[in-house]
Amino acid sequence: MTHSVEHRPIDTRTPVTTPRLEMRGITKDFPAGRVLHAVDLTVQPGEVHALVGENGAGKSTLMKILAGVHADHGGTIAVDGEPLSGSSPAAMLKAGIAVIYQEFSLVPDMTAAQNIALGREPAAVLPGLMKHRAARRRSVSELAEIGIDVPADVLVSQLPVGQQQMVEIAKAVARKAKILVMDEPTARLSAGERERLFEIIAMLSGRGVGIIYISHFLEEILAVCSTVTVLRDGRHITTCSRAGLDQDKIAHLMVGDKFEAMTEGVGRGTRAADCAGSPVALALEDVAVAGALAPVTLAVRHGEVMGFAGIQGSGRTELARALVGAVGGTTGRLRVGDYAGLPRNPRHAADAGLLMLPGNRKSEGIIEQRSVHANIALTALRGRFSRRGCVRARHIAREVEDLMGRFAIHPRKTDLQITALSGGNQQKVLFARAVAAQPRVLILDQPTAGVDIGAKAELYAQIEMLADSGVTVLVFSDDLEELLQLSNRIVVMRKGVARDPQPSTQFDRAALLAAITGDAVATDKEI
Repeated sequence: MTHSVEHRPIDTRTPVTTPRLEMRGITKDFPAGRVLHAVDLTVQPGEVHALVGENGAGKSTLMKILAGVHADHGGTIAVDGEPLSGSSPAAMLKAGIAVIYQEFSLVPDMTAAQNIALGREPAAVLPGLMKHRAARRRSVSELAEIGIDVPADVLVSQLPVGQQQMVEIAKAVARKAKILVMDEPTARLSAGERERLFEIIAMLSGRGVGIIYISHFLEEILAVCSTVTVLRDGRHITTCSRAGLDQDKIAHLMVGDKFEAMTEGVGRGTRAADCAGSPVALALEDVAVAGALAPVTLAVRHGEVMGFAGIQGSGRTELARALVGAVGGTTGRLRVGDYAGLPRNPRHAADAGLLMLPGNRKSEGIIEQRSVHANIALTALRGRFSRRGCVRARHIAREVEDLMGRFAIHPRKTDLQITALSGGNQQKVLFARAVAAQPRVLILDQPTAGVDIGAKAELYAQIEMLADSGVTVLVFSDDLEELLQLSNRIVVMRKGVARDPQPSTQFDRAALLAAITGDAVATDKEI
C-alpha cells in the first residue's frame, strides 16, 4: 500500500570510530550461478539503514549470510570491529545479530512470554514451576522495558500479526541484539501498527542498535531511514544519505535503464476498459460468512477487474476465501458458467472455474519441496494436460517454459527448487500457475505484497492482459493505489458489510481511505 508517513528520518550520520557492522567483499555462488559479487555493507551504531533492490537483487541472500544461514561465502563480517570467525545461526545470534523475517519464527503453540524466553530459560537448578515463573517475569519485564503492550500469557497463534511482530522484536531486544534486520516489516500491518513499529525503531536507534530495514515501500524508506544501500543483480550500486533522494531516484537506482520503460503508462486510469455491456461472469447471491460477513449480492462481468477495499475485520478476507470454499460457516450461492452453488473446497471451486491466488505465499501458495516446474504445472496437470490418467509431459514442459518467459521468472531454470527463487519470482510462479489453469474467474488476495516496484509493474500488466482476454479478476488488497489503478469498479467493505460496487473513477486515495474507515476525513493512522 502507498501510505503517508509523517516521521522524520533518524539522523545517525555523525562520524563514529567503529561501525556496528562491516560486511566486506561478500560473494556467494549457487548452482545457478553467482548471486552476490563482492558486496559491501556498513552500518553505524543507531543507524537505520535501508537495503533496497528488485526481487532477486541479492538482499535476502546477503541477509541470510549475515544470519549464518549461508555459511559458505566469500568476504568478511565484523561486529563492533571484531571479525566473526564462525558462521552459523547460533554464532551470529551470539554476536548480537537478529533477523526478523517476513514469515515470523515464533512457536505458535507457546505464549508470548514463552517465545521471548525460548533458549534463555533460567538455570536448571530451579524447580520446574519456579523456573517457569522466573522466565515469565523476565519476559514481562522485557516487554515493558521497550514499551510493548502484548498479553504475555496468550498463545502466539491467537495474537494479531502486529502483536506477533512485537514479540519478535522483544525476542531480539532480550537477546541484546546489536544489529536488527527487519525484512518487509510492514507488509502485513495496519497503518496504526506501522506507526507503533516506527516508534519502536526510533527507540531502538536511540539505544545504539543498528537497524537494517528492507522494504518495497519507498515512502517508508524515506521516512524512517537515514542511509540507503542499493543492490542490483547481486552488485552494490551505491550507498548514500537519504538527503536528496526521492522515490523516483531510488527506483531508478534499483532498476537502472528499465526505469523509463517500466513507468511508461503506469498510473491512475490505465485500466480504462468499459465492461458495462459485457455479460455477467460471476454472480453472488446472499453469500455470507457467520459472524464475519453480512450477505453479499453482486454481479461481476466478463473481463472486469473488481477491487475490494477494507481494513482488518471488514470481512474482505472472509469473502475472498468464501468464494473458493476455504472458510467455514458460508451460506448463499454463486453462479459462474454452468455452476450454481457454493464450492466445498478450493479444488471444487477450481473445477467450477474459480481460482484463488492466496495472500500467504509461503504457507498456502508455493510447495517448498518442489521445483519451479512442479509448482507451475500443479493445477494444469488435473485438466488441460492429462487425459484418462495420462500426463502429457512434453506439452506441460513447453507450457512451463512459455509461462516462465511471459512472466520474466528468473533464473529461468525449471528444475530449481522454488525456494531458490526470490519472493517476487515466487509470486510470479503463482501467477503463472493460475494462468496455466485458464480460470474463468481469478481471485487475487494481496497479489503484490512484498513485491518490488519492477515486478509489480509487470504483474499489473499481466492482470490487465488477463482481463482484456475475458478473464474476470477480483482483487482483494490493502494497497489503495493498486485498487485505484487496476479496478473498473471497487467494492468498499466495512464491519462485515459490502457496499454496492462503484466506478473506480469516483474515488481518489483520500476518498477511498475515508470510505473504508467510515470517516469523512481520514488519515492512514486510522486504519
